[in-house]
Amino acid sequence: IGLGTMGAFMAANLQKGGHDLVIHDVRREAGANRLSAGAVWADSPKAVAEQCEVIFTSLPGPKEVEAVVFGPDGILAGVQPGAAYFDLSTNAQSLVRRFAEALAEKGAFGFDAPVSGGPKGAESGNLAIWVGGDRATYDRFKPVLDTFGDQARYIGPIGTATVAKLVHNMSGY
Repeated sequence: IGLGTMGAFMAANLQKGGHDLVIHDVRREAGANRLSAGAVWADSPKAVAEQCEVIFTSLPGPKEVEAVVFGPDGILAGVQPGAAYFDLSTNAQSLVRRFAEALAEKGAFGFDAPVSGGPKGAESGNLAIWVGGDRATYDRFKPVLDTFGDQARYIGPIGTATVAKLVHNMSGY
């Protein structure tokens, strides 16, 4: 969910890695390349969640993540027990904790998984992916993360990856 500057490249690498995709973006035309490569379009984040064991969002910020997760046609409305949701956005620690708790109530797992490497890294697959959440579930899905990032690392409990990314961003300034 989210096929913009970063998400489009990460989705392409997931497909190159042999994964079937169900995609959604606010602009259907953003998914044209993925659709022509065999992805399936979903009309809402809820429809993505209903069909997928692992869900990724790459969105501009917390406001968009909150709408995509908690909206009436959001991920939470369609998520299946056992599914894992990785938010690849740079986010707010309070929001990632909130969505992880809401997902846990449905038997699903939420992860903060911000990426670093920019558009060139997203295109080449040279991305750092810092992940916070349940360790066993992270280990289960790490091979999927490895199809679009070369440095997926477990950081700790939910919210710790967000802090690591924000510190990284601040040190760059």
